[in-house]
Amino acid sequence: MREKTITLTNPKGIHARPSAMILKTAENYQSSIQLIKEGEVADAGDIMAILSLGAMHGDEITIRADGPDEDAAIEHLLEVFARRFDDD
Repeated sequence: MREKTITLTNPKGIHARPSAMILKTAENYQSSIQLIKEGEVADAGDIMAILSLGAMHGDEITIRADGPDEDAAIEHLLEVFARRFDDD
């Protein structure tokens, strides 16, 4: 299992479009992927769970992946977050 904690820099937080981008990215991997905010865990393969985190600009998010391609999954999601979901 691998985890990486980041600070959400997307000005609008994780709304519907970023949630869909996270889901589509997660679907490319065999690993189980979760997002964690303040102890609340969301399956990255469930758009409603991602939205339910209510993640806003400045929140800390932990990306957790467990499986055969966990390193690649985390790195890809970090890129998506770093691009701020192309939401500028």
